[in-house]
Amino acid sequence: MDQARRLRAINDAHPTTIAFASGKGGVGKTNVCVNTAIALAELGKRVLIVDFDIGMANVHILMNAMKSRTMIETVKARIPLAAAVQKNVYGVDILHGGSGQDQLVHLSDDDMQFLMRELEVLTEYDYVLFDMGAGATDTSLQFIAGCDEMFLILTPEPTSLMDGYAYTKLVHHQYPDLPLGVIVNRAQSGEEALQCFERMEVACKQFLNKTIRFLGFLPDDSSVRKAVIAQIPFYQYNRKSDISWRLERILTTLTGTPPKPRHLMDRLMGNLRKQWNRV
Repeated sequence: MDQARRLRAINDAHPTTIAFASGKGGVGKTNVCVNTAIALAELGKRVLIVDFDIGMANVHILMNAMKSRTMIETVKARIPLAAAVQKNVYGVDILHGGSGQDQLVHLSDDDMQFLMRELEVLTEYDYVLFDMGAGATDTSLQFIAGCDEMFLILTPEPTSLMDGYAYTKLVHHQYPDLPLGVIVNRAQSGEEALQCFERMEVACKQFLNKTIRFLGFLPDDSSVRKAVIAQIPFYQYNRKSDISWRLERILTTLTGTPPKPRHLMDRLMGNLRKQWNRV
């Protein structure tokens, strides 16, 4: 049984699995994944983040978490994968992929077989979010193919769109039935986000005959930079920020739970902050 089929078998047992991917680095993919996980956990969901950005894993940095044994280390030592799961960081469990010297380690066929058997640990969760590395490898593509859906993170820049389309084309040619959702990050407005998505949608329909769906957008919010510096996920750093509220709207697509309405004063303060930032 290949890796994608094994992962699909795990999906059938329980969790919703989502691969967070991007065609290029620097679009905020890990930040979106981490905060989505935390927001889901606050809805009472059991959530695991698998930091699959082997060699550049940084989920623990954004969450200011002590990095435990990595997935690479447990596989190479044939230690149960559960030993590498870090529990209850902002209500979320983390499975670290590996970083630093681990980027020089390659997984053999035997390693992959062991890893896929050990991934049964995922069945105890409601949601498993895979933070994939930018770009694609044979291993990462097999994990993406086994997920319920891929969330492609874009920004409005032309380079993000071009690389995002190239990534989508690669995945689609190998796994044409995989559902694809798009989140536009760092948008200046809803209109800009929608224009970005529509350009991707037209390209996918015209050249790939593929339908994609718009999950929502996250605004270019100054609180994100402050949160990253503080090593606090933005959803925890400022729950009343525009980006936190927009994230809750995206979660509505996932869970059916409507976002909490913002009070009048929250909306007024948000508008005042936007005006002040323009000055």
